[in-house]
Amino acid sequence: MTGKLRRQLSILAALLLWPAAAALAQQEVKTIKLAGLQALRQSPHDTLYVVNFWATWCKPCIKELPYFEAANQQYKDQPVRVILVSMDAVQDLDKRVLPFVKKRNLKSQLLLLDEPDGNTWIDQIEPKWSGAIPATLLFNNKRKHYEFVERELSQEELQKLITKYKP
Repeated sequence: MTGKLRRQLSILAALLLWPAAAALAQQEVKTIKLAGLQALRQSPHDTLYVVNFWATWCKPCIKELPYFEAANQQYKDQPVRVILVSMDAVQDLDKRVLPFVKKRNLKSQLLLLDEPDGNTWIDQIEPKWSGAIPATLLFNNKRKHYEFVERELSQEELQKLITKYKP
């Protein structure tokens, strides 16, 4: 096994085990690089991943966060994983992101993408993505399901998407 493959598998294992570990401790936000998101995106599991890109300074993002939190709770015992990826600057983690997460009591898996130059990675996540947030990516690689939405979702729209793709 090559070092690169071993590192990608390690990142994938950490991402898959993250929800269980997060439930045992106070909610935290894990900083991640693009490689970690790519490893998750390549996941062969029969799980629907609902990945929402948001930021503490984005009003439409904040408005829809409760919908993702509700979905996380509703599908917690099913093969559906809600992952909230903060687009805040990594230097704002302690002073802005963590207080935001605590104040709103967010329970979904939380990541902060540590990739400051969007021009270098946005197309690697979704070629149609302009970089605007909120944006949501839904995928189940085993079933070859994929959808990308670059706008704020209503609770009903999110529920319809999850129902459409969940195993």
